[in-house]
Amino acid sequence: MQYNINGLYVDLVKGVVIDGVECATIRSKTLQVLVKLIANRERIVTKQELLEDIWHDVIVQEQVLAQSIKELRDLFGSDTIKTFPRNGYQWIADLEVSSVKNKNNQDKKKMIWVSAICVVSLLVLTLVNTLSSKRLSIAFLPVDNAMQDTEHNWVSVQGLEYLSQRLSQSSELDVIDSGHILYALERLDVNQRQRFDGANVYPLRAKLEADLLVKTRLTGFPEDYQLHYFIYSEHNAERGVVNARTVNRGFELLVELIAKRFDSYQPSNFQLNKNVFSNEAFARGVELYLQNQFEQASALFASALQSNHELLAARRYLAASYANTARQSEAITLLEENIVLASKQQNRELIRAHLLIGYLKINWPTSDNRTNELREASEHIAQAKKLAEQQQDKLFIAYSYEELGKIKRLQGRYTQAIRLLTLALAYHREFNSSYGQTAALIELAKVASEQFDVDESEHYLEEALLIAQKSHAQANLVWVYLAKADIARSQLNKVKALRYANKAKEVAQQSDSQLLISRVEAWFNHASVYSVN
Repeated sequence: MQYNINGLYVDLVKGVVIDGVECATIRSKTLQVLVKLIANRERIVTKQELLEDIWHDVIVQEQVLAQSIKELRDLFGSDTIKTFPRNGYQWIADLEVSSVKNKNNQDKKKMIWVSAICVVSLLVLTLVNTLSSKRLSIAFLPVDNAMQDTEHNWVSVQGLEYLSQRLSQSSELDVIDSGHILYALERLDVNQRQRFDGANVYPLRAKLEADLLVKTRLTGFPEDYQLHYFIYSEHNAERGVVNARTVNRGFELLVELIAKRFDSYQPSNFQLNKNVFSNEAFARGVELYLQNQFEQASALFASALQSNHELLAARRYLAASYANTARQSEAITLLEENIVLASKQQNRELIRAHLLIGYLKINWPTSDNRTNELREASEHIAQAKKLAEQQQDKLFIAYSYEELGKIKRLQGRYTQAIRLLTLALAYHREFNSSYGQTAALIELAKVASEQFDVDESEHYLEEALLIAQKSHAQANLVWVYLAKADIARSQLNKVKALRYANKAKEVAQQSDSQLLISRVEAWFNHASVYSVN
């Protein structure tokens, strides 16, 4: 079937759009979306229906559908498809049937010439691409979204587009178009699409004829993201981690890294230098760390530091690994080294080091003099807050107020604790993401509970629970339920405590996060649920 849409000739069988003497092909899945919307233009077609009908053979995020809608609007105009939020889409543009059989001879000849020009243009483009293939080609996979919420679902396809466009603008590398990558993914069999790592990344690299294939994974927290990257070439793989306050900043840093690393690259010169080896060991260590394999992670962080003594993030993770295996003194020594090294730059690692030392002293008492230990913790966190204020780093200002408030609670200074925790809450509310408020609300609930204000305590916990549920932040759901269990346990209500602890256990198991599961197990074993994250 052929149509005229806003002056464009569209062949829904061949998937071709012709405007005068210019032509374009529609990506396979996008063409199926177009056919579905046109065939059902009298009604709203739900997102679920589109996903089930068109992507029935593979598990995908909703963002792939949004990408196809964007492509159609780019082709035919923004007024062709109407979005019904949280529901679906409807085709609203006028359609004029344009059957070639019904045209006069002149129109037929024109269409034949246009089609011929279209074919020739595609052949010429293919030839040009072949002749210019001496440039190193690179392709990005859709970003693997490992954030435990629904607020970052957009990063998968939009992240792929952003990385591809920015690297194309920032380097002489031959960056393969995101649409071509998505089309290639559709052509892979289901098993190949399920997971890209190690050997099974190469079928796609071969299909794309890419010299380099980049896989990325987004983890961390709002204002404190980690973008893990894996760069596959013909015979080698390189990996590392980029830290950033925003997702787009993480993408920018990765683009800069790749441009500098490969812009003058020759395939025969792919050698791992000292920094590349250090990044590789660090990235592997982080993966093990997130799986609670702290001993194995420690060996890799130590190896990364041997290659690059000034890799402060590796030393911080090594300190955290030590802390999580009851080696607090060694952890603090490493963090004190970071303070000395980071003092030259006054960067976030300096703030982190002071904050983490304070955190360790608060949550893992190692001294008989608890009063003195809390005083030392307060000094470190106060220094972290001062540095954060100098750098206008609101995230770490909020963290500092949280920990200072906790110290005041432990000291029984409830009025001061409430003031500090309320300030932390105010800073968290300035961020786009809401679930950073949970920790402060939990602490406020504990203050209220210790003051025997049951209603106020429950109010704070319900607010925290609502935020966690709304953002689908599984980690925060676990913390809220464990806080409810803790408070019930302190009130000697064992039945209520077990009910909340079992809810936390259920969420942790559904998340398949070893870190969350181990913290819930710690609660049942009457051990500390705290760990360094």
